[in-house]
Amino acid sequence: MLTRLLLIALVLVVSGLLLRTGWLNLEAGRQYPPQGSFVSVPGGRLHYRERKPTDEGLGTVVLVHGASSAHADLLATLGPELAHYRVIAIDRPGHGWSDRLDGAAMADPGRQAAAIMQAVDRIAPERFVLVAHSLAGALSTRIALDRPERLRGLVLLGAVTQPWPGGVAWYHHLLAWPVIGSAFTWLVGVPAASLLLESGAESVFAPREVTPGYLETAETRLLLRPAALRANSQDIAATHAFVAAQAPRYRELKVPVVAITGDSDAIVSPMIHSAAIARAAPQGRFVLLPGVGHMPHHAAPEIVVEAIDQIVGPRSGLALLSPDLTPSGRVPAR
Repeated sequence: MLTRLLLIALVLVVSGLLLRTGWLNLEAGRQYPPQGSFVSVPGGRLHYRERKPTDEGLGTVVLVHGASSAHADLLATLGPELAHYRVIAIDRPGHGWSDRLDGAAMADPGRQAAAIMQAVDRIAPERFVLVAHSLAGALSTRIALDRPERLRGLVLLGAVTQPWPGGVAWYHHLLAWPVIGSAFTWLVGVPAASLLLESGAESVFAPREVTPGYLETAETRLLLRPAALRANSQDIAATHAFVAAQAPRYRELKVPVVAITGDSDAIVSPMIHSAAIARAAPQGRFVLLPGVGHMPHHAAPEIVVEAIDQIVGPRSGLALLSPDLTPSGRVPAR
């Protein structure tokens, strides 16, 4: 009798978790339907949103988001600040409303770089400034290495560019596994993530407060769809080995690289990642923001815009800003 009761209890718990995950999946899609356009690439479609310049425009800026997010994170805060540019914000494969394309193989940042460039080549054949946050640092530097003729420059925001001590957390590997990972995602991953959204936001913004309304404007709950959560862990699990192999190539970078980071970033080490690539890149620059965590584009969007303006300035007639990007007491550490 006890065994039967335990079995019934287990079935009820599993059923409840599956129902919870299914509801969160449907609710996220209902709350945040696709607002942009789709572009076809081999294997499926990528979703993006575009904002036209308010005047003749100074050029094109492409925004690529990091882990546990989608295009809306960067677009919500930088889009209004970049009114003089054509702005394109893309959902990486498997995130937001973009298809995963090659399935689990698309976790490789090199494949993501190729897919994103296939989309951008169709959307914006002109040269552009590439802005990448966090985990997107790996694929954006691959784009800069392989397709320098398409870029005017690269702006990195708290970006992953190097291998880091400790590797990847165990649960990302578990979620990435075939079969077992799918079951774990439905039964544990999504329900747990739904309870950790607010504390997760607090950790990436620390030591500053979370931007009011961030979870809504960034459409963060799209991460609570099982396919997106698994894609997120697959991406994280694949990145360490990728940047370890790629890092020696950074001295070959032919475009301006501005690495902007917060001195209090506890997610992606400022010294291991941003400072290192700024030193390695021939045209590298390191900008350290005091009292800022992992979200420099929220804490100091004007600094990100200045970096973009400096990159396009000589070609657009803009007056160059101070070469060390140190307005308002912000200190570079190069």
